[in-house]
Amino acid sequence: MKVTRDQVKSHAAAVSLEIPEEDLDNVTIRVGALLAAMDAIEAELGAEMDRVEPVPPVFPGRET
Repeated sequence: MKVTRDQVKSHAAAVSLEIPEEDLDNVTIRVGALLAAMDAIEAELGAEMDRVEPVPPVFPGRET
């Protein structure tokens, strides 16, 4: 999946994550590769994935 530097910066900013400018190209490539892999998994297992409840979030260090 093709993502742009601006998209990565925008998504990072949404969660208060600052990516140094010198790392932005590398992060953009890696995010694109990760999203492409997720698309492939969804294409292969999509229907099966829809029948499974998602794993609830776990927050290390937080008491439940």
